[in-house]
This record gives sequence, C-alpha cells and structure tokens, in this order.
Amino acid sequence: MGKLLRACFHLWRGVARRRNVPRPGTGGVVVPFPETGKRLSDIGFRPAVSAGCLRLSGLLFALALFFWAAPASAGLEEGKQAYREGNYAQALQEFLPLAEAGDIAVQNQVAAMYYTGQGTDQDFDKAAEWFRKAAQGGSPDAQYCLGKLYYYGQGVPQQFPEAAKWLSEAGLAGKGGAQYLLAVLYLYGKGVSQNPVKAYFWALLAAQCGDIADEDKTSAIALRDQIQGMLQQKQIVSIQAMVRDWVPRRKP
Repeated sequence: MGKLLRACFHLWRGVARRRNVPRPGTGGVVVPFPETGKRLSDIGFRPAVSAGCLRLSGLLFALALFFWAAPASAGLEEGKQAYREGNYAQALQEFLPLAEAGDIAVQNQVAAMYYTGQGTDQDFDKAAEWFRKAAQGGSPDAQYCLGKLYYYGQGVPQQFPEAAKWLSEAGLAGKGGAQYLLAVLYLYGKGVSQNPVKAYFWALLAAQCGDIADEDKTSAIALRDQIQGMLQQKQIVSIQAMVRDWVPRRKP
C-alpha cells in the first residue's frame, strides 16, 4: 500500500457533531455528515514516529518511504535528521525552503507538520495551503487530503463541490478512500448531481482497492451492496464490466 500521507482514512469515525443525512451501508439509518471546525483532539489524532515515518491515527498522514530515501540535497538531510531526533521546529525550518521551491514530497510533509502542530503551532489553514500546492503539483495523496479537508471543513470552508473535485483526482489515481467518499457524494448528491450509477462505480472500485483502510473498505463494501439493490441488473453488469477494465491514471 502506498504510504505517502494516507490522509483521512478514519475521519468518519469519532466526529462528535454531525448533520443528519443517511449514512451509506446502514440501510438508511440516519448518521449525519460532520460539521466544521473540529479539532485534532476531537477525532483522535496522535502523532508517533516509527521507522523514520510520521504516522497518525484519525486523519492519517504517513510520509512516503521515498521522501526519507530521497537523494541528499541542501537542507533535506538536515531536516530529516532533525525530525528523527524530535527537533521538529528545526526540521520545519529546513523543509520550508524546499517546499517553497516546489518539492512536492516536502510540501506534503510540511502540510502534515502544520496539521499536527509539529515544530509549529497547529494551523489547519497553512496545512490546507501546502496540501493545495502539492495537489496542484499532481500528488494524489495531497489531492485526497485536500478533498477530505473540504469534505469536513478543516482549514477551508466545508464545500462539497471542491471536495468532489479533489477526491475525483485522487480517486482516478487509485486512492481507495477517495473513491469511497466519491461514492457517498454521488449517492446523496452532495457537491455533484445525484447519480446512483456513478456511486456504484466508485463504491465497486473502493471495495476492491488495496490502497484503503480496513474501516473504509468495510464501509465501501456495505455501500456497494446497498446501491446494488437500487439498480437494474443490466446496469450492474455494465458497471462491473467497466470496473474490471479500469486502471488507475498514472501521474503525469
């Protein structure tokens, strides 16, 4: 499974206050969308360093192995070393010039550090800013993160059309968590025109994706089965054939 910023895998769970909409995969039981303005502590974020990578529960950011194995460059090795030693403020100072110069992997790392408050005050706005830069640079992981931030309204206004835009980019690149959320958006017409057929397509992809958290995969399977009961058999067969032939979009 790709490990660069596997953002937002478990964010559905643990959000305390939500708006009433049917939750997918529950047979129409009302479980609402989350409201805006949640803090990390509200949704179970706990940073930990393991094997040179930053790992978080809740909205999960994990540094890609290639970030830590990247060729040495001015500031990068110093930043990595400072990070490994727990000197996050120094690490951030080393990373920032590289992020500003356009290094997408470092932009993702800087975004994660602002999101979790490592080496700086926690700042969702700056996290969203850096995820946006990396997303615009073509990082599917950043696109997933940014889409999920719009979905939940952290660091940006809660805007389902923007969420759908970025989640679509990530979903086309094979991010299973993004595919699952797209299925939810299409099923309920949040930020997109309501379309059970498209919802079924994305739910099928998510259900069979390897790059997805276990909890999201379970939800995607339940959602797939729920939507399947809404469709005609010929629609089901057609979409299943499309999914069999589908391949993720490669990075440019």
